[in-house]
Amino acid sequence: MKRFILLFVLALVTLTSCENVQDNQTSIQATVDNVAFNALYATSDVNEDGSVDIQTSSDSRVITIHLGNTTSDRFDLGGDSDHYATFTDVHGNVYTTEGTGNGFVEITDRCVPCGTINGRFNFSAVLPGIDVVEVSNGMFVDIAVGGPESEVDNRNKFEAQIDTADFNPGVVNTINTGNFLLIEGQKGSTSLIVRVPITVQQGDYNLVSGGFNATMVDGLISQDANSGSITILSHNSDLKTMTGTFNFKVGSTDISLGVFDVKY
Repeated sequence: MKRFILLFVLALVTLTSCENVQDNQTSIQATVDNVAFNALYATSDVNEDGSVDIQTSSDSRVITIHLGNTTSDRFDLGGDSDHYATFTDVHGNVYTTEGTGNGFVEITDRCVPCGTINGRFNFSAVLPGIDVVEVSNGMFVDIAVGGPESEVDNRNKFEAQIDTADFNPGVVNTINTGNFLLIEGQKGSTSLIVRVPITVQQGDYNLVSGGFNATMVDGLISQDANSGSITILSHNSDLKTMTGTFNFKVGSTDISLGVFDVKY
């Protein structure tokens, strides 16, 4: 099983393969019982049998979508289908389309060279004998389902301090989305992710505006930085190397002494 943590801006999906129009900063969005669900990131587990599990969270609410394959264009949910979706509320109650639930997932765009899919979904999930939740206007973007989704290079350097604790990740990912470079340090269930425009030059920048962003992911909880700064020390677009320093604040958590030296 392969697990990928993804950070992508939400796109208004076209029907032309691999072409997305950038819109805002979420990877999955939906409406759950008339309440917005906007998630900055999603995880995708690609299984040996060709099925894929997509999972994301927003404000401690979790949406999971299981597709039996990724070659079809439409997947009906409900009954004894091989495809299903679940919603977990803030109290840990799990609603499912299996059995009496229903819905669909539709693939609207595939990028074969990128190994990603875009799509939309709607479903009614049931907590048997208790309640039903309606998930509508769902959309997901750039979900990895196989292919050259990201470059993992443990020779890359990424270090920081989370409050007073050292953060020295064992895995460093670099993802070039075409418009942005995403630099992620991952240690266990915790990730720090920095996003910069792919055309960025040497200089000092506000980390929460102008296409820059930073995120801390802890398990299924994702939080955007509310303030921060980044210094690009060098960027060689021919050699595809970048070095820099950063610091940012997520809620009451301080991420400081950040440094990276990566090849993408």
